[in-house]
Amino acid sequence: MKNITQNSKQNYLISKIKQFFSSNGWEPLPYQIESWRAFLNGENGIIQVPTGCGKTYAALMGPLSQIEDPKNQKSVNILVITPLKALSRDLKNSIQLAALHFNKEITVQIRNGDTTPYEKKKQLAKPPNILITTPESLSLLLSNKESNNLFKDLSSIIIDEWHELMGSKRGNQCELSLSWLRGNIKNLQIWAMSATIGNIEEAARAIVGMSAIKPKIISTNIQKEIEIISVLPEEETTFPWSGHLGIRSHSSLLKILDKNKSTLLFTNTRNQSERWYQCLKFFLPEMKDKIALHHGSLDKEDRERVEEGVKDGLIKWVVCTSSLDLGVDFQPVDQIVQIGSAKNIARLIQRAGRSAHRPGGKSKIIFMPTNSLELFEISSMRRIIKRGIYEKIRLPELSYDVLLQHLISLACGNGFDPKIEKERIKSCWSYRNLKDQDWNWCIDFLEYGGKCLKAYPKYKKIVKQESQNNNENFKYFVKDKSLIRMHKFNIGTITSDKFVNVKYTKGKSLGNLEENFASKLNPGDTFYFAGKMLQFVRIRDMILYVKKSTKKSSLIPAWVGGQMAISDLLCESLRKEIDICNGLENYDCLNPELNSLRPILKKQKVLSNIPKNDEFLIEIYKTKGLSNLFVFTLDGKFVNEGIAFLWALRLAKLKQSTFSITANDFGFSLTTSEDYDFSIIKTEADYFLNNKKLEEDLENAINFSELTKRRFKNIAQISGLVNQNNPTKTKTSSQLQISSSLFYDVFTKYEEGHLLIKQSHQEVKEYQLENKRISRSLERLKNLKMLLNEIKTPTPFAFPLLVERLKNTLSNEPIEKRVEKLIKKYSD
Repeated sequence: MKNITQNSKQNYLISKIKQFFSSNGWEPLPYQIESWRAFLNGENGIIQVPTGCGKTYAALMGPLSQIEDPKNQKSVNILVITPLKALSRDLKNSIQLAALHFNKEITVQIRNGDTTPYEKKKQLAKPPNILITTPESLSLLLSNKESNNLFKDLSSIIIDEWHELMGSKRGNQCELSLSWLRGNIKNLQIWAMSATIGNIEEAARAIVGMSAIKPKIISTNIQKEIEIISVLPEEETTFPWSGHLGIRSHSSLLKILDKNKSTLLFTNTRNQSERWYQCLKFFLPEMKDKIALHHGSLDKEDRERVEEGVKDGLIKWVVCTSSLDLGVDFQPVDQIVQIGSAKNIARLIQRAGRSAHRPGGKSKIIFMPTNSLELFEISSMRRIIKRGIYEKIRLPELSYDVLLQHLISLACGNGFDPKIEKERIKSCWSYRNLKDQDWNWCIDFLEYGGKCLKAYPKYKKIVKQESQNNNENFKYFVKDKSLIRMHKFNIGTITSDKFVNVKYTKGKSLGNLEENFASKLNPGDTFYFAGKMLQFVRIRDMILYVKKSTKKSSLIPAWVGGQMAISDLLCESLRKEIDICNGLENYDCLNPELNSLRPILKKQKVLSNIPKNDEFLIEIYKTKGLSNLFVFTLDGKFVNEGIAFLWALRLAKLKQSTFSITANDFGFSLTTSEDYDFSIIKTEADYFLNNKKLEEDLENAINFSELTKRRFKNIAQISGLVNQNNPTKTKTSSQLQISSSLFYDVFTKYEEGHLLIKQSHQEVKEYQLENKRISRSLERLKNLKMLLNEIKTPTPFAFPLLVERLKNTLSNEPIEKRVEKLIKKYSD
């Protein structure tokens, strides 16, 4: 009888949801109905569908339909976690539209860094039924004593864009908060939304933790159609153009684009977006009011104005970065442009999905290569998408800095019982292998400052408070109010060089620049930022004052962290793509990208070789006073850079010499001013491809200590050892580096096995040097046939590496002119 009643209620609620869809002229998709039933059956899990297929309502309608008597509820009922503040407003609008259908009294509010202190205070006193927040703001809520009451009636958590959080420490931060909520709230249901990834089971397990709960995975066979159009060279060339951020071929792009169609032009870096915005405004003066710029360093109000302008149709073209990758609801967007390599399949699909962002919509993306060899990449991406293969996204494991921050947050609020909390932490996917001795180290570090800092009271952050009834039961708290305040100012896992705010002398804010760039400016210097030519006036209290300038300047800020690694999946496909070309007569290929590369392939074959799938190519080129080695692994820039340093060290051990290194996604070059016999690489192949002493050799080849110190600076900030933000005084980047360097030296010298030092070493090896990928690459190359050719002129494959080297050479001649000279020289 109970089951009949339960089924009747479920059918009634689903019929109510369908009524909402019908009233908006929509038809629910099968996977959406499956999601609602799964939630109403009490299950937890993840919804994995392509971008723009309606997963928001798939995840939210079940929880929304169960809210009863919203006016009298005393706590948050549904918690929605989103990775970006920019997504919150669209989510709120979507939820409110549905909430009105069920009950007009349901309240939906946002809590993030943009929420005013007054609104935050009101939310704690009278919580909304549905709260939309970010991982950082959720951690802040857990550091409040009101957190127990705020979440006591919480029934469900929805995580938006989980794949985006998974790839960074923000995913760890989210996991830890979920573990506390799961431990304190019975029958809590957790659902996540994700784009399509290659390890969805792992992503689902991270949501529910290492419990007996089996997560439900809901996916669909909907294949959102993606049309990929490449901007091809206007004239045949035997040398790949490179080094111009794609701007050299702007005319080809402008011929394809419709001025009246809404367009997002994605670049991979903020610097690149500023340059392209400048270029488009120059060549299309009639569109100056319809072209906008959007990246994370611009002022919030300016970004919101652009977003609203796109929705209203007032702005037609937006040059942007990953700041618009995610689900800002841009249904009016007609076409997407990707400038330069997207580096992985998921990013290309995500960006393509910004156009026709609705179920059944056909996405269109235009690929604008910055290097003609990138046409191999888009051709291989098209094949991968057809095969339905996706990259895996891994959560960082055992991030002790995030764990320490989380424990302090709990101690600032209602405290934590170490026995209970340890088990909760170990229930997290990324902390499942946490050892008891490492847990004890973390507690000792927070309670006493660890082995090295015991003599300093300021590092004794948590204190033990025993239970009145039982001395064996106790909790840890932070008692120092100034420490609580300081901690709350520094919650989060996103670290960077310190920013300075950029303002006009009359007060209008433009955004922020990294302190490193600002420190090199002199009064009167002009630079291009936020789409405007500016003159530096002065800097005071971390504010850079500027005024508009009519003086021209090519100086554009660069931001740290602008490089992205190409995925293993794409590298493998790239190698196969070149192998396919090798087997075709006259390189007569079936798609336009590879057809446009025929002159390059023919020239490459005449001058050297095109490696097959079981071969790898090395070229030696000697010119006046220089010996050049070109190695083509097709393993991505970061891996190539690592192997280049490794080989430079091993070559120097055989014969002392100094090498300059250049790398791109295709390969790397080593250059020396001596007459060096690089043919030794073939005779000593086992020595150069050996990965047994890889870590030791890499540490000797690169300034490993400096890399780990820089990494430790970020870890020290996240763990709370040093504080970037201070309620009374802000530290500069140099002050932070000095503080963290001092700690690094002390811990390294006096405490063997310090977990934060250990973590900094591990992160450098895994994320900066990519040791595992380098090792796999060397192992793969060892099993291939080495083609070593001495060439009389640089080949098309080597040409982009030569251009990259030119970019790093001081000259008063524009890079475009130098490249043109290079092309002419080697084409004659």
